[in-house]
Amino acid sequence: NPLSLRFGLVDKVYVPGLDITLPEGKPYTANTHYIPYTLNSDGFFQKPSTYLTKRPSMGKIQIAISDAITAHQELNAVLGEIGFTTQKMDASVRTFQSVSALGGRIRSAQEDNLTGEHFTRAVETANEIYQNYANILSAALNRMSDAAKEAIPKEVIAGLAAGGDFLAPTTLAVTGAFNAALVSFDTANAVRNSLVLLLRKVTDFGKELREFHDIQKREIDINRLEQVNGLISQLLDLQNLMGNAGIAAEKYHNAQRRYEFLVAQARRLQEEREIFRQRASAIIQGYRTRDAGFRIFRNERLERYKSLFDLAATYTFLAAKAFDYETGLLGSNEGADFIERIISSRALGLFKQGEPQFAASNTGDPGLSSVLAEMNSDWSVLRGRLGINNPDTYGTTVSLRSERYRIYPDGTGDANWVDVLRRGVVDDLRADGDVMRYCLQIDSEDGLPVPGIVLDFSTIVKDGFNLFGQYLAPGDNTFSSTSFANKIFGVGVAFEGYRGINDPLANSTVVEQLGGVSPVGSVSFLDPNGLSGTPYIYLIPVGKDSMRTPPLGDVSGIRSWQVADVSVPLPFNVGASEFSSKKFWQAGDSLSEELFDIRKHQSFRAVSTVDAFQRMSLGLDHYTNNRLIGRSIWNSQWKLVIPGRSLLSNDREGIERFIRTVRDIKLHFKTYSYSGN
Repeated sequence: NPLSLRFGLVDKVYVPGLDITLPEGKPYTANTHYIPYTLNSDGFFQKPSTYLTKRPSMGKIQIAISDAITAHQELNAVLGEIGFTTQKMDASVRTFQSVSALGGRIRSAQEDNLTGEHFTRAVETANEIYQNYANILSAALNRMSDAAKEAIPKEVIAGLAAGGDFLAPTTLAVTGAFNAALVSFDTANAVRNSLVLLLRKVTDFGKELREFHDIQKREIDINRLEQVNGLISQLLDLQNLMGNAGIAAEKYHNAQRRYEFLVAQARRLQEEREIFRQRASAIIQGYRTRDAGFRIFRNERLERYKSLFDLAATYTFLAAKAFDYETGLLGSNEGADFIERIISSRALGLFKQGEPQFAASNTGDPGLSSVLAEMNSDWSVLRGRLGINNPDTYGTTVSLRSERYRIYPDGTGDANWVDVLRRGVVDDLRADGDVMRYCLQIDSEDGLPVPGIVLDFSTIVKDGFNLFGQYLAPGDNTFSSTSFANKIFGVGVAFEGYRGINDPLANSTVVEQLGGVSPVGSVSFLDPNGLSGTPYIYLIPVGKDSMRTPPLGDVSGIRSWQVADVSVPLPFNVGASEFSSKKFWQAGDSLSEELFDIRKHQSFRAVSTVDAFQRMSLGLDHYTNNRLIGRSIWNSQWKLVIPGRSLLSNDREGIERFIRTVRDIKLHFKTYSYSGN
């Protein structure tokens, strides 16, 4: 039983040969069939790795799955490129923002530096103007001090001891006026210079302010415009990729919808088939319920007709094969087509008062009647033309010792002949498949082995060779190749040297007709090599029959047949025999045996001398076997079977006595031949 173990929310089911993981939250259910599937990374069904064969062609769903996987990969590629481009643009935006913020801080610092510089320059300018005015005032004061010194008399300074200059005040007044004029001029000059200096300072200050606030700002704006233009280009690329992503997504979506459409179509097809089967089952069930009796009788009649037709076709086929065996004329391509007509026919044809009629044309399906009518018409002509109605009859006796094995008939060849017989001894005749197949009741049904002697040989009809295929020598027997068919009417076997056989007497028939009994005296029971007076043997053809084709144009070929001697079942079996307990028209699946069983060969008595066959030619043919009537004398393999139990109660002792006493085995064939022309 499967063993189920719980691992979190996943059931792990262990089945012999399978290892199945159930979906999350799905508990294992007893008496439920679990089938493992292999899924790929895209979620579609995938062929397991253990499957080594390939499909001749992919199905529609498999093609749709392949298209969906391809579209999904294309979409992933576009999305990956979009992600890369987005990251690149985000980095550019962050760089732009960082540069802008850093530029603002730099501008603020520069503006502070420029303001301090301008303030310092203003102070320096004021100081310079002040210094200029201070210098002018200092110069004026120095000149006035010098003028005052000149205006005071030296005598006063010196104590007026030496006298003084009384014009000095006048000089002081003149000098003071001149100094006043110089101060006024220097002041005007200082004002002018101060104005020029202020104008220069104001001009430089305005120039720096314009360069800082206008030119540098515009340069920064131009730089920002270039950076923004790069961001716009990246944004346009990203927008194009977004458009491609949309197209790829739509393509992937369409591929998925195509796959889902095909899966849904397949499911609808399965559902339609299921509904059709259910509906057909319901209709059939209704027919069975409402019309069961009618269908039973109809089917029985149809089955009976089919069985009877198949049986008729089988008999027609056998008739054609018998026609071919008797005439040898269906070995051509046309003859094969004629046989094929029987096999392919599906109609009985036309019958008139039980006689098959010719269909007047072989177009379409003329039926079995036309085949039978054509064979019957040809047979009515061939019987006389081939000589079938007036055959040549012969009685031919051949020796296995001299003609088959080429052993001298005198005492010099006895040892070789004994070797031949000993090589033919078998411990159990039942081990021979041909013997079990063709010999009737060879098994004594007591479970004991059935020892005996089996001699096999082949026969041939060929110019320059005897019946056993040896070069034709004096005393050998052969059959003429001018007869296209040499067939057996009866066969007899003579054991030369056999002791104890009750051969028929020459006057047995006359004595029996007069009501008397021919005296029979035998002392074989006193003979240490004596054997049974009625030895029974089998002579079975197990090879292929061969005959020549009729030399209608003075040219003849050789054909061979594997003859199947089978029994025909009784049509009605009025005696209710066990071997035919079922109707022959019943269905084939109700038969426990083959329709045509092999007809086995019964054993027949052998004689001890060829003279017995000569007496039999006078009408005493009680010792010949006619089971092989109609078979060709030409066969690729014969088997002469001598059971030990028919020689003596002690079968092995009987075989030993047979080998010691029998000096030759002769076969007597009563045949009839057709010229075929």
